Formats: sequence, C-alpha cells, structure tokens
Amino acid sequence: MKQMSCSGRFVRPFLLQLASYPSFADKLEKLRAMPAMDRVPIERSHEVLTRWVDLCGDESLGLKAGARMCLGAGGVLEFAMHSANSVRDSVTVASRYSRLFSDGLVPALEMDGQQAVIRLDHKLRAPRVMRDFTLSTWFQNHVRVQLGEAPDLEVWFGYSEPEDTSEHRNIFGSTPVKFGARCDGFAFDMQYLDKQLASADALLHAVHCEHLETLVAGLPDQPNLAIRVHQLVAGELRRGRPTAQAVARQLHMSQRTLVRRLEAEGTSFSAELDDLRRQLALRFVSTPNLPLSEITNLLGFSHVQAFHRAFKRWTGQTPIQYRESQVQVAPRQH
Repeated sequence: MKQMSCSGRFVRPFLLQLASYPSFADKLEKLRAMPAMDRVPIERSHEVLTRWVDLCGDESLGLKAGARMCLGAGGVLEFAMHSANSVRDSVTVASRYSRLFSDGLVPALEMDGQQAVIRLDHKLRAPRVMRDFTLSTWFQNHVRVQLGEAPDLEVWFGYSEPEDTSEHRNIFGSTPVKFGARCDGFAFDMQYLDKQLASADALLHAVHCEHLETLVAGLPDQPNLAIRVHQLVAGELRRGRPTAQAVARQLHMSQRTLVRRLEAEGTSFSAELDDLRRQLALRFVSTPNLPLSEITNLLGFSHVQAFHRAFKRWTGQTPIQYRESQVQVAPRQH
C-alpha cells in the first residue's frame, strides 16, 4: 500500500512560531534548511511535530502555528476555497483536492437537523498538535471570514478539555469552543451553508480550479477518476442531459467498469451529476434576471417541477425563496 504523505508547506508556520522559543535558537538554521515544498510521510510529520512540542514545552504549538498561516500559504487550494460561491462549495473544493495538502485529511459536510458541521477527519490517528494546527488554519483563513456573522458558530475539538485553554480563547476569540465533540470541525446554522460569500469570484474560482486539476493530475497513484467524470459531466451538460453511458464511452471503458471504479473512490455517476447541478444551480439562481425555465434547461432537467424538487432538496428552499434571500443578504456583503 502506498505510504500517505502531506505537503511540506506546514513546516514554515511552525518554524515562525518556534523562533519565539529560546530553546530553539541553535536549531532553527538546520530546520530552515528543510525543503518546504516536498511531500513528507504523514507518520513522520506527526513524529516531528510531537517532538517539537516536547522540546518547546508548549502544548498549544499547533494552535499558534495555524494562526500564522496567511491565506495562500497552503497553496492555490486555499484561494479556490476562498473564491468559491458558498461555504458548501468551499468545503466541496477542499474535499475534492485535499490530497494536494495531505493524503490523510478528509474534509466533509455533515447535516444534523438545522445544524451544519464541517468535519475535519484524519485517516491516520493524528496527535493533538496536528489537529490543533488544522482547526486553527481553517478558522484563520476561511471559517472566520466565511462564517463570521453566523451567531451559532462553534469550534469543535474531538479531544477532552485540556487544563489550559487560554490559547484556544486567544485563537478563536468570542467563538464558543466545544471539547469532547464527536469530531474536529466547525458547527453552524445551516442557513449560512449556501449564502453567497463576500469573497466569491466565479472567474477566479474557475481559474484556480483549473490549476488544481493540473496539480492533482501530477500526484502519483491518485484516484482521480471522479474528477475526470466531473469534468466530462460538465461538458455533457452543455450539450443536453448527461448519461453514464456517454461518459463511459469518452473514457474508453464500459459503463459497468465506470460504476465499479467510482464506487471504489466513494462516489457514483449520479452523485457527481447531482453535485455539479447543485453548484451551477446556486450560481444561476443567484443571478436575478435569469429565468428559472432557462436554468432548468441549462441543468438538463426535463421540466421546471423536477428542478424545483431538486433545489428544495439541496437547500431546503424553493429557487424563488433562495433568490430572495440572496437579494436580502447582498447589502450586508458590501
């Protein structure tokens, strides 16, 4: 089995923080010589970070290093997340391309009644320092900006409450922190899930995602059939109603093989089609003068009622209600 690895980009913010500890003064020159762009085995990165915590004696090292991650320090993936249309789309992009930063990180959305949860799971058991770093980075560069106005926003830590939580309060400010949660992540009212972000930029987002496709294609042994299917579905959608048979033909494989390989990657043709339609629907419905009948055709639905049912399933609102909510929220974003 291929060893899981992560980007060496995480090194720099830790070095910046370690520079503030006298015990590291004679070690920084050697540490700075570490290549920041190389892939690092995840288990090795966990060992190194745990050792750094032991040497500096600061259990909050991960929180502090994450706060030093300015937007873009994690690469183009962060810009793509920042320019996405909504929080849902931002997490979808993070989930789809997270391997560029780490093979072990699994960002995902979970719904629980009226609450949405951004889960940040790790495939390998991660030490507290790495979990703190991940949550602190996401909060600093995305959650704080995208969900700052959400009154019910919470930061979730899956581990028990430590004796000293002063740095948690310092990093997350007035945002409530919950320890012993069922996962690491962020919980918030799901009404904020699909509202257009103030940082949304459709053109820049498309450029960033195109770059991500190139970068992901360069990763070794990476299961990217779902990404290729997503691209082909988008092309088929412009010509009519996409089918698994048509996409399989373009990939030079049988429909049965396509189904089997997508299942191995944890997805399906219908899931990829549904996700693409949802992303486009939110963008189209947010455009005030675009008729719903035209949107229905653009998304390949047979009739308006089918589009309405799908949109209500995606958002809990009708297209008209969603469009009106975007008009109401627009003044607060400028």
